[in-house]
Amino acid sequence: MTIWFDVEDLIRYFHGASRPTGIQRFSFQTYRAVWRQAGASGDVRFCRRNPGQQGFRRIHFPALEAGILAAGARAHPPVPTVARSASPLARAARRLPLQYRLPLGVLARAGGTAAKATRELALAPLRGDPARISGVGGHQFDLQGPPITFAPGDWLVNLGAPWTSPYNPELLGAMRAQGCGFALLAHDMIPALFPEWCTQTMVQDFSTWLTDVVPHADQMFAVSHNTAKDFLRCAAGAGKPAARPLVLPVGANDPAGQPSPRIQPNPYVLMVGTIEARKNHHAMMRVWRRLLEDLPRSAVPDLVFAGKLGWLTTDLLEQLRNAAWFGGKIRWVESPSEAQLANLYQHCEFSVFPSFYEGWGLPVTESLSHGKTVVASNQGAIPESGGEFCLYFDPDDTGEACALIRDLLENPARVAALEARIRTSFCPPAWGDTASALLAALGLAQQSSPAEQQSPYQRAKG
Repeated sequence: MTIWFDVEDLIRYFHGASRPTGIQRFSFQTYRAVWRQAGASGDVRFCRRNPGQQGFRRIHFPALEAGILAAGARAHPPVPTVARSASPLARAARRLPLQYRLPLGVLARAGGTAAKATRELALAPLRGDPARISGVGGHQFDLQGPPITFAPGDWLVNLGAPWTSPYNPELLGAMRAQGCGFALLAHDMIPALFPEWCTQTMVQDFSTWLTDVVPHADQMFAVSHNTAKDFLRCAAGAGKPAARPLVLPVGANDPAGQPSPRIQPNPYVLMVGTIEARKNHHAMMRVWRRLLEDLPRSAVPDLVFAGKLGWLTTDLLEQLRNAAWFGGKIRWVESPSEAQLANLYQHCEFSVFPSFYEGWGLPVTESLSHGKTVVASNQGAIPESGGEFCLYFDPDDTGEACALIRDLLENPARVAALEARIRTSFCPPAWGDTASALLAALGLAQQSSPAEQQSPYQRAKG
């Protein structure tokens, strides 16, 4: 038996971006852990789709890994700044289909002439074909790699966002005819449950994934019990059959390493996540305005947003610009590198995560892994990701959020007590645990069912 991981959507994403969202972070870190556990045995391999989705070809994972790491290491402004909003052209570009955004993004990063821009746009439909995308972080992939013939008992697994590069049902049928099982992961059901927080294209693509691809899956996984429940509800609402998901433990990066000098000189509270409506940056903006009205300015730390610019943000950025970013009290680090993000976690007073809904909540576990408590939303799967180590509030109630944040600012002893509990009791799974549970469920190892495992924080800290 061989487990084949389809990394098509990961290649497409990092061809046009350098920093991951939560979905890419989960899939990439799990793939890395799976490769380290079973890659040498040949039981785990990686693949992508051929042009026109005519079968699959093998991909050498270490080359993909090196490319993604190289893309993530690109230089970014090291100091949080009062950010300017995106230009009208940039906002318009984000509404283009992926096959046009990718070449424009490459062109914008490299610089080019009008003639080169015309050529890039002319080739865009071809480059939108998944197999035409052949580079990530300066590394190229061999598009003439060996074709795959699935054997009975093999698995094809996708842990990413396959709705961004939909499967051809005929391709899935041919794979099944070869005796290969098919497994998918549900990260969240946001486009189905809350389409108002997504682009129209995303909603349409996700609906196609739910109705045309999910019914082919022999095994479903989910990143949380909340997501598993929502997945079954959405599948039933679509009138389609769906396998009951197994819940995988979600790993957390090990923050081990030497302390680094702080890149933000002023005291600050950190909010990590893509700048988009669902993340509820508006609430934190209102909280900071109230804090600045009620407290001496010197008693209010900066609020640092860390993440890339997403969609549905025009009003937020316009308001912040009109308010002069509250005189510099709100700042933005756009697309921080892994090292910069770790530095921001390391030196923050604490973090906030007011999102209206999440399938998991990686910024919560990341903050806790760095020993920092979180003032977090109580919606979706966020309480699963934070357990007993966070302070929770209703994301629609900015008064409640403000009271919790002000209490931490005025009571350093409470922050110290929360951090002490994190140090002694917080023990999240590693990405190796995620990989082990996944491989066990697919028949490569012996382990208790992921769905039957207790909270990932219940193990004793070593």
